Amino acid sequence: MSKAKAIVKTTRGAGGVEIRDVSVRPPRAGEVVVEVAAAGVCGTDLHIMDGEWPTDPPVVMGHETSGTVVECGDGVGDEWLGAGVVAEVIVADGTCRNCLRGRRNLCENRRAIGRLADGAFTRHLTIPVQNLHAVPDGLDLLDAALAEPLACVLGALDFPPVVAPGDRVLVTGPGTVGLLAAQVARLAGGTPTVAGTPQDSRRLTVARDLGFTVVGESAPLDASAASEQFDVVIECSGAVAAANLCLTACAKAGTYVQLGIFGAPAPIDMDQFCLKGLSLKTYYGASPHALDKALVLLAGGGIAARPLISRVAALDDWESVFEQTRSGSGLKFIFDPTL
Repeated sequence: MSKAKAIVKTTRGAGGVEIRDVSVRPPRAGEVVVEVAAAGVCGTDLHIMDGEWPTDPPVVMGHETSGTVVECGDGVGDEWLGAGVVAEVIVADGTCRNCLRGRRNLCENRRAIGRLADGAFTRHLTIPVQNLHAVPDGLDLLDAALAEPLACVLGALDFPPVVAPGDRVLVTGPGTVGLLAAQVARLAGGTPTVAGTPQDSRRLTVARDLGFTVVGESAPLDASAASEQFDVVIECSGAVAAANLCLTACAKAGTYVQLGIFGAPAPIDMDQFCLKGLSLKTYYGASPHALDKALVLLAGGGIAARPLISRVAALDDWESVFEQTRSGSGLKFIFDPTL
C-alpha cells in the first residue's frame, strides 16, 4: 500500500499537529489493516493537541472509527477479510488482571490508538484483530463510527444500570456524548432534561428535535432553581461550573455520573457527596461488552446517530474541524479519508 495523508501529533506539549504522509504498516501475526470509512473527532483529540494527555509522537491521531478489513496478518480468520468493523481504542496486552476479567479498556499496560499508537485519522489503520467488533448488517459505517462514544456512555450508565424508570435526569453539556447519554437514559425509562448555555443554541435545537426538554438557551440554568430536582445527573461538558451545578441539582441519595473530561485538576465541591449521600459513577474507554451493546442499539434504531453528525470533512480540513469542535458550533465532526 502506498503512503497516505494523516493528521499527526508531531511533538509533545501544546500544538504540534499537522498533515503528513505516512506509510501503512503491514499487519503482524494477529493484526489486520482496516480501510477507514469514518473517523470521529472527540474532545479528547483537543486535549491531545493541547498537550494535556500523554502522547508518543509522532503518532497518527484519531480513535473513533469504522471501516472495512482489507488485509489480514497470520493467524487471523478469513471471515474478517471484507468485514465492516469498529475498533476498541485500547490496545491491550491480554494477560494482565483486568484483561483476564474482560476489562481490556483498563489494561495495566494499555496503549490507546490516536495518542500512544497510530490511530484512525488516515486512510488505513493497522490494529490487533482482538480490537475488532463486526458491524451488524444494515448499519451504515458512518453511523457505526459513533459506537465508541456510545459504548463509553453505556459503560457508565448500563453496567450496572444507573437510571431507573421514572427517574428525573439532568444532562449537562449538549454535545455528542450528552445527547447519547440522554438517549440511553430515556431508553432506561428516565425523563431527561438537557442543559446548555446560550452558546449551545444549535446543539440544544438538536436535543429538542430528539424530543428532550432543554434549558439554558436564553440564560444558564439557575443552580438554586434546580436544587435537588434530579435523581440522576450526568455531567458531559467537562466544565467545572457544570459539575458543581450537577452536585447542587442532584437529589439526596441520587447518582452523579461524570463523563466529561476536565483536562486538568478541577475544584469540585466533593463534600456534597458526603452531605447528600450521593453515589459517583464514571467510566474509562469502551469495554468489549459495551461496544457490542452499542452496535446493537445503533443497528436497531434504539439510538439515533445521524442527527448528531454535523459535518463529514476531508483530512485537509482538520484545522477548521478542530476549531468547530472546540467552539461547540456543531456536534459530531467526522473525517472521511477518501475526500
